[in-house]
Amino acid sequence: MTDQKQNDLPKIGAPAQRALESAGITRLKQLANISEAELLQLHGMGPRAVRILRETLHANGLAFREPRKADGHGMDKTIRTHLDNIRSEDGQIQNKAYFFLLEVAEKPVDWAYEAWDQLVDGLTHKDNHVRAISSQLLANLAKSDPKGRILKDFDKLLAVTKDERYVTARHCLQSLWKVGAAGRKQRNILLAGFVRRFEECAAEKNGTLTRYDIVQGLRNLYAATTDKQVKEIALALIESETDLKYRRKYAGIWKNRA
Repeated sequence: MTDQKQNDLPKIGAPAQRALESAGITRLKQLANISEAELLQLHGMGPRAVRILRETLHANGLAFREPRKADGHGMDKTIRTHLDNIRSEDGQIQNKAYFFLLEVAEKPVDWAYEAWDQLVDGLTHKDNHVRAISSQLLANLAKSDPKGRILKDFDKLLAVTKDERYVTARHCLQSLWKVGAAGRKQRNILLAGFVRRFEECAAEKNGTLTRYDIVQGLRNLYAATTDKQVKEIALALIESETDLKYRRKYAGIWKNRA
């Protein structure tokens, strides 16, 4: 059994503690052999626990391992190529990049900040496909954002849900719930944004469809977090719908599943 002197890890939540134990990590110095992205992939490990571990490492003159780079000079060449191809004028190349990056970013990655500014810039690109892809990728990368940059850029992301091309707006909206799954602060800003959009979209051409996607997004977020606040807000929004037909339609998303 590891004695107290050896077990110098800081106090973190039970799920995160079990995640470390499952990975065989019982000493602080062992964390210097793993990157933040790899740590976040452990079941039960969240951004708050990673922050505590990072601060403890720093206080002891240590740090997480830097992400491994396939070419020794930057992010993996394949990732870099696909990121550049998001802006390709060749539709097939662009779509290939889109599907590849979305699948990769379903799990925490260690290249988020190398792509971040490019993706934020892409939210206002002249090509609506670039805007759609950039918004979906940013939503996916929220889980790989220990610095919380998504909090600063969230309004830019939310703005895409009002895009002049509704298909672009909808792609963004349907991915946005993933921001709320990244942590409490992210969830709070996501919920406030959803409430605001639910209220203001009533006057928009596709308002009922937008409201449907918001309720569905809240359902997805609840499934991922089991946060009772998410459910309460969703049901309150549904109840605020004055059209009985649509109220029933939105309620159907939660019926027998909440």
